[in-house]
Amino acid sequence: MKTKSTFTIIFFTRKSRSNSKRLSIYARITVNGKRSEMSLKRSIDQNQWESTKNRVRGNLETARILNAYLDGVYNKLLQCHKELIEEDKVLSSDSIKSRYLGEDDHSKTLKELIDYHNGNMIHVLKAGTMKNY
Repeated sequence: MKTKSTFTIIFFTRKSRSNSKRLSIYARITVNGKRSEMSLKRSIDQNQWESTKNRVRGNLETARILNAYLDGVYNKLLQCHKELIEEDKVLSSDSIKSRYLGEDDHSKTLKELIDYHNGNMIHVLKAGTMKNY
């Protein structure tokens, strides 16, 4: 039996904490009603944001650059969603966000790397050299 899954991405703004006339831009990922938000580390003036289109208003070069950046983020989030589906991994807003941010890969600790090295090199190096590791 197939289950239906909803997936949306929107861009929205919040008033900047440091400057009340600027808006900080955020992305919200929603999967099956569960939200995950992240800051895009970009800000614009209040009168430049088109809330109905969720894009920057105008045709100036700065507006075009920022809109192109938003399109790139949108496409990258769609790509992360597609990759998770293809890998049959758990599909949630947090998993898409961590895939986008590069936090979903499990990295090794220094101790794990040293144990791996010593386990593989015990047959290659002499005992006098191995004692130094």
